[in-house]
Amino acid sequence: MTASCSMSRETEGARTVLRLSGVLDRDSASELRAELARCRGEDLVLDFSHVREFADLCVAVLASDLASVRDRRLSVRGLCAHQLRMFRYFGVNVH
Repeated sequence: MTASCSMSRETEGARTVLRLSGVLDRDSASELRAELARCRGEDLVLDFSHVREFADLCVAVLASDLASVRDRRLSVRGLCAHQLRMFRYFGVNVH
């Protein structure tokens, strides 16, 4: 990840948890997108609880990949109402 954002990969039961912290910008969103591709088929939790800044552009970068998730369950943590609403506008089923 970029210097402004870090990501760790953990396991909670049968789910893979990607925990992000710091500033999520366009570059780090692109890196997260690549990590999502590596996690294909796994049940995922994206934990944004420790992200202190989340650029709106990141929603657009991530939305198409997250909207196409059909082969796994996806949960998100730590997003504010604005970000959740934006993901829904892009067709991402977030819960």
